Amino acid sequence: MKLSDNQLKKYLGVDHKILYSEKKLQETIQKSKTAFAKSEAQTLISYAEFLYQQGRYIHKRWWALQAATLFLLWLILHLTKSAGSVQRGMGVAAALFAILLLPELWKNRNAGALEIESVSYYSLRQIYSARILAFAMVDFLLLSVFTLSVLLTGKLPAEEMMIQFFLPYIMTCCICFRVLADRRIGSEAAALFFCAVFCFLWVKIVLNEKVYGAVSRPVWFGMTIISVCYLVYCVHRVQSDCTGEWEGNT
Repeated sequence: MKLSDNQLKKYLGVDHKILYSEKKLQETIQKSKTAFAKSEAQTLISYAEFLYQQGRYIHKRWWALQAATLFLLWLILHLTKSAGSVQRGMGVAAALFAILLLPELWKNRNAGALEIESVSYYSLRQIYSARILAFAMVDFLLLSVFTLSVLLTGKLPAEEMMIQFFLPYIMTCCICFRVLADRRIGSEAAALFFCAVFCFLWVKIVLNEKVYGAVSRPVWFGMTIISVCYLVYCVHRVQSDCTGEWEGNT
């Protein structure tokens, strides 16, 4: 047997009177939010723990490939007795070393997880910062070991090391971050394409004695400083615009 609304209300003892005021309801909601936030704040992990957790999410095979790239380059320099053509071709290995950052730093875009991360407690800016910092710490260690091994064994002077390896490495990082921060392009395939074009042009320039000899050392060092400043700008732009890269907008 079906009951009407009036019969059901009468049965349940509910009348049309308002059992609460809107003001009291809002006060209760606000107090609940405050209590919940206070409870959650007591269980938050520290920034060091957050960085450690983000580092655990990174597949270690990419760091292993970076280490293998540097070891192979050092081995080639050792076996060829630091031939000039090999030294100037170090830019290709430097570019490959930088390109290996791409799969891990932007795997959340490929997995379509940007919107999910955007509603988490930690912002996308903090997540990207943690990943970049984790890669920077490991890469700094790898590059330090590689640089010291090259310099201490006398395979390459410090000035040539800066020009032939670190300059193309920094410029490749600039290309990767700049392309991936551009909403009109913003794909790993485009970043790889532009990096390949840069490698081709770089090898053409450094292997051409006339062109390479025409550029003075201060110009090379000036290009390095400009590249570092531009890389900082690109990383900052990625962090600033990351919330606008949701899968619904791309």
